[in-house]
Amino acid sequence: MTSLGAIALFGSLLGSCTPNTPETKPSASASPTASSAAKTPDTKSVATSPDASPKSDARIIKVKIDGLEPYKHPSGLFQIDVPKGWKPQENKKPNEVIVLWFDPSKNALLSVDVFKAPTETTTEQLTLLLQTFLKSTFGSRAGFSAEKPIQQKDGSVQIVWSYDESIKNITAKVQGNSFISRNGDKISLITTGGVADQIPALKESFDRVVNSYKVDPTIAIPATP
Repeated sequence: MTSLGAIALFGSLLGSCTPNTPETKPSASASPTASSAAKTPDTKSVATSPDASPKSDARIIKVKIDGLEPYKHPSGLFQIDVPKGWKPQENKKPNEVIVLWFDPSKNALLSVDVFKAPTETTTEQLTLLLQTFLKSTFGSRAGFSAEKPIQQKDGSVQIVWSYDESIKNITAKVQGNSFISRNGDKISLITTGGVADQIPALKESFDRVVNSYKVDPTIAIPATP
C-alpha cells in the first residue's frame, strides 16, 4: 500500500487567506454567491462526491478515523475536535493563525485559518473571499473545479472543490470541503480534504469535526508569529 501524499501537497500549497486589500461588495454580475444558493440544515455537512469514479488506485492507503479528541489552540483563540493521532502543525503568519492536521498516511487533512475580519463583511464578501482563495491556491492544479457556494443557516458559506493529483504514477481525485464564517471581528476558514472516493467513509467524523469548532471572540490574533 502507498501513501499518495496528495493532501500533504495541499498543505504545502495552503497560503494566507487574509485579503491584501479591503473587500468591496461584489456587483450582481459577480461570481455566484451564497445568497442565491439554497440553505442547508442547521448543522454543517461535508459533501461527498457523487462522481468519484473511476475508483482511485488500490495502492492508496485508506484513511481511518478512530474517534476524535479535543484540541485548543495555545492562545485560546479557538477549539475544535480533531481525529485522534493527527498532530497539529502551525503555519505562522502575521495577524493570522493557520493550523493543519494530517492523517499518518498524508491522504487526509484538516485545516483551520483565523484572521481579522474586514469591517462590515457581508455574506457575498465572505463568498468572494473563499472563491478567490480557492482559485489562487488550486486554480492551476489539473482538473480543478469548485462547486456553487452553499449558505449555511449558521451564516457560514460552504464550497466543495476538487482537483486531480498524480504522484509516482498514481493518480487520484482530491476533494475538499471549505467553510468560511465571521465570528465577531474574526473570519474563520475550516477545510477538510481527502481522496474523493474515501470521503464517504470519513463523512460522519468530518461532520462532527466542522460542527465542533468554536472561536473565542475575546482573544486577539497575534500580530507577529
